[in-house]
Amino acid sequence: MTKVLVARQVLTTGISALRKQFSALQKYRCPICKGALASGVVALDHDHANGMVRGALCQSCNVGEGKVKAGMLFRTSKSNLAYKDSISWLRNLADYLEYHKKNPSGLIHPTFDAKTGKQKSTKRRK
Repeated sequence: MTKVLVARQVLTTGISALRKQFSALQKYRCPICKGALASGVVALDHDHANGMVRGALCQSCNVGEGKVKAGMLFRTSKSNLAYKDSISWLRNLADYLEYHKKNPSGLIHPTFDAKTGKQKSTKRRK
């Protein structure tokens, strides 16, 4: 027989206790950056589409996760993979960045200053 897990609604007053509980289960480490979870600055991460609690994150990773999600959906058509399967999109992004780490094209973008090792500040044309 399959065991069915029934989700329960968390009361606002229980968030602090859940942050502590998840932090302890995660050995006081953020699962994304692996940094220490400092007391008082731990976020109780949840999926905004369905409300499911995922765990405790440091504030930086929690904010970053939200910005990444917002950024990948910005000006994106609903037929794009980012809308349909954001996890696959993120895996594809990681694979793409990993592959291009060694610069297989052999080219450097014109707005990058090779002498300083920094991006040149440029004004875009209107």
